[in-house]
Formats: sequence, structure tokens, C-alpha cells
Amino acid sequence: METIHTIDTPELTAKLNKAEIDIIHFIDNWLPTLTDWSVDELAHKTRVTESDAVAAVDMLILHGLLTNDGDCPATGRRVLVTRDAALWMRENRETIYNIKYMIDTDLYDDTEIAES
Repeated sequence: METIHTIDTPELTAKLNKAEIDIIHFIDNWLPTLTDWSVDELAHKTRVTESDAVAAVDMLILHGLLTNDGDCPATGRRVLVTRDAALWMRENRETIYNIKYMIDTDLYDDTEIAES
């Protein structure tokens, strides 16, 4: 069973898993310079499988944080961050970063990770 992290705001209550957090954290780092990506690129950049990236992107679309931007013959399915979603990410940047750092154990060495 995967862990779900909730970001509750008046505009949106987003219940996000690790892949979804990884993707919005990556996207937020590039806003406002870049606002659209291929799903394959997001999978590669966040080090998740293609199927996990597709599932995460689909859920982020349902939350209203991404929207489909058509298919490109060279890069495949593309998604776009809407203006409202970019604003939501900016307003919740600290929460997104805190969750990312909490769940990304690759950021720590063995002496900093509790073992059970």
C-alpha cells in the first residue's frame, strides 16, 4: 500500500503519492520558464517507470494541476501546466518541497536514515 500525502487548500485538496509529488516538485522547479513537458521526459527526469508516470500524470490532470497538450510525433504525449495550477504550486511550494524531502530517501546517507 502506498502512502498518500494530502495538501489541503481552499482551492484544492490534493491527495498525492510519491510519483505525483516527484513530478510536481520537478515541474515547480522549472516554472515559469517551462510550462509543458512530455510524459516520457517527466518519467525520465523523476526516475519513475513510464507506467507510473502515466498514472501520476493522469491523477494530476484529475486534480486540475496538469492538462493534456496533445501528442507530438517526436516526444509523445505532452502535458501543460495551467496558470491556476502554476499559482497553486507556487503558493504550496514549501509544502511540496517538505514532502519531497521527507519521502526521497536518496537525499540521505545510511547514517541519516532510521532502520527498523
